[in-house]
Amino acid sequence: MKAMQITGFGGPEHLHLAEVPTPEPGPGEVRIRVTRCGVNPVDRSQVLGRWTWLELPHIPGSEILGVVDKVGPGVATVSVGQRVGVALRLFCNQCHYCLRGQEQLCMADPRTTVSPAIPGAFTEGGYAEYTVVPAMNAIPVPAGVDDDSACAATLDGVTAWHMIERARIAAGDRVLVVGASGGLGTLFLQLVRQRGAVPVAVTGNIAHSAAFHALGAEAVIDRTAGNVVDEVRVLTDGRGMDVVLDPTGAASWTASIGALARGGRYVTCGILTGAEVTLNLAPFYAQEQEVIGSTGGSRRDLVDCFDAISRGIFKFPIHARYPLSGAADAMSALSDPARLGKVLLAIG
Repeated sequence: MKAMQITGFGGPEHLHLAEVPTPEPGPGEVRIRVTRCGVNPVDRSQVLGRWTWLELPHIPGSEILGVVDKVGPGVATVSVGQRVGVALRLFCNQCHYCLRGQEQLCMADPRTTVSPAIPGAFTEGGYAEYTVVPAMNAIPVPAGVDDDSACAATLDGVTAWHMIERARIAAGDRVLVVGASGGLGTLFLQLVRQRGAVPVAVTGNIAHSAAFHALGAEAVIDRTAGNVVDEVRVLTDGRGMDVVLDPTGAASWTASIGALARGGRYVTCGILTGAEVTLNLAPFYAQEQEVIGSTGGSRRDLVDCFDAISRGIFKFPIHARYPLSGAADAMSALSDPARLGKVLLAIG
């Protein structure tokens, strides 16, 4: 089969198309003929060398959609020919958290204290014509959900869905959405508005303003044109934001914390711009603010996402689709200032 492999750490130029053996499913596993794979900053982090245990060459790709091609011994939950999305978290189904349905907190692998256990990072991924995953992770896709949306739901969808839940967003809350043009940001705007809250987009490309308003934003802040915190205070009559949804990491930390209202909640699911930050505890405790971590989501979250898409509750703006051989260009497109929404590989 054909696959895109990481052959060295550094950048997208280290992605190369190769002919590799087609994997065989073992007990409890299924082989998927991949039809879509999302291109995500998680993949770029792998190329940059974040996951130090990766053995090269390695096939990345964590947002996987396809058709079950072969099942291993003992598999009865899905059958050959079914269209499935791959649930984001690899899990043991035996530990304290898995038994409570919190698969994203599975404690079976000690590496998960700092890195999420996901296909494409802990295993070979979906930048390939075929991939093998645990049958527990293969979730049937409803007929009313298109391939692009089903693929995007497997990572960005469940991550946004779960993070909104963790943020406890309620009607009337003012919510700052950092990184609004990304796959997560475009979903946050829609899901916040759907809950009766008021989303405000933060962007580095003000040309996207009309699109942000169409997705639900009440206002748009250009982070390149001024002070985000000052803009937030003007928009809220000095009070600040009830919630800040920030998947970007250290680079936006100071502004995001500074934008919080009394009792405000900062919620993050990523460290794309760095993991180390500092926090002044005096205003933090005096104003009863919170910092909340969120990571991916469970199989239940993915099923709920599929259902929400089929009912038209939210949609995935698609920036571009590339063939498998164009994976390096697709990864580079993540940094395109004009990007709005998802970048996908259309495979097979």
